[in-house]
Amino acid sequence: MMELKTKFNPGDEVWAMHQNKPRKFRISTIEIYLYAPGTPMARRHQEIYVEAVDDPSKRNNPQHLRYGADECFATMEDLKNHLFKE
Repeated sequence: MMELKTKFNPGDEVWAMHQNKPRKFRISTIEIYLYAPGTPMARRHQEIYVEAVDDPSKRNNPQHLRYGADECFATMEDLKNHLFKE
């Protein structure tokens, strides 16, 4: 059996960039994509952290923002360090 460990968990608050601005959000769900053998991304996986945006005007069509694991950081300071690394 294969076991995957994610960088963050549902309910965690993380920082990411959205529309060129830092944004703190709570992870509502995590999507995991596994790539089959024989494909260019064989034996790799991709974590996507999902934010459920509460917008009353879109109650019948809820919006979900998705961020890759490499785009999410535990603190704003970690995000800044990533953005301004030399």
